[in-house]
Amino acid sequence: MEYSRSTNNLIASLRGLPTDHSVAKLRPAFTLGNLIEVLEQKYKIGQERVEDLIAKHWTEMVGEHAAHRSCPQRIVGGGILLIQVSNPMLKQEMQFQQQKILDRLHRLPGGGVIKALNFRAG
Repeated sequence: MEYSRSTNNLIASLRGLPTDHSVAKLRPAFTLGNLIEVLEQKYKIGQERVEDLIAKHWTEMVGEHAAHRSCPQRIVGGGILLIQVSNPMLKQEMQFQQQKILDRLHRLPGGGVIKALNFRAG
């Protein structure tokens, strides 16, 4: 049976033992199996991410012409998809097609989280 820290300190003082004045909190222990399950759910390990799905269908999203010269990177704060493009001219072409690309992305499962596109040349 576990007692509170103050109760343990009272018992320790009655027995002539040193008391515990630590500010650390006592937490219940987790088994390794439970911890792994919690981490898998929290970080979605083993589940397909939206970024993976976009990369898989990238040619369909931007077309054959731009697909081999651009690459989706990741989704950052607020649903902005970062896209790396090979040169400034392609960046401008893709910016003109931005709404069309967004519409195609929204048709993918989970694609609704993307609110904007950010193109980076280089």
